[in-house]
Amino acid sequence: MKTYGDLKKTINSINLKQKGEKIFSKGKEYALDQVLGLIPGASNAKTTYDFIKAAFSKPDTKKTNTWLDKLDIDDDMSAIVDDTVENGFIKFITSVIEKEPNDKPLEDDFNMNKKMVDYLKDKYNQRTVTGIKENMKTQLLRQLIREEIKNQITPGIKTISKDLDDQKSNFSTIKTKENFILLMDEIFSKLDPKFKDSSIFKQAVIAVHNKYK
Repeated sequence: MKTYGDLKKTINSINLKQKGEKIFSKGKEYALDQVLGLIPGASNAKTTYDFIKAAFSKPDTKKTNTWLDKLDIDDDMSAIVDDTVENGFIKFITSVIEKEPNDKPLEDDFNMNKKMVDYLKDKYNQRTVTGIKENMKTQLLRQLIREEIKNQITPGIKTISKDLDDQKSNFSTIKTKENFILLMDEIFSKLDPKFKDSSIFKQAVIAVHNKYK
């Protein structure tokens, strides 16, 4: 693959399940099926977005040794970005790739991490990623984003947090699964019903589960 046209052709071959296709990268030939085996979920892609999302989420340890590896993002960065923001970025980068001229050469210095940082800066008007720079160490990047998220906590959450601090002695009595479920039921019962019926609520519950499982 040398151009965006080559990239689009490869993605289209994947989406159409055209087995037997070859990918040429840096003078070497790779079987399309072999490459797909290294990108979990790519074989099920039906659109450019589906493929970009699969490549974006590919484990850092899996390498195709083709330009497709540049579509992957650092696992640690992905772990600190909200799913909604991440999906928005993937839609954005998909649109960018689809609009690139077919004869435009693929950049050797294409960096998905940098693309994500630039997207966050533009999306949030420089405010939620204050201090983030290209090539910043992941640990520091994670700390900065978490601090900015904390700074955006609504006054209502701060008030609830303060009230919960006053209930520390009661929280210490929750030591069984049953009691914990009862506590969660009480909390969820106080939430806005429309929010509980939304996809964002479901995503939030999954995110909490993944964080503490």
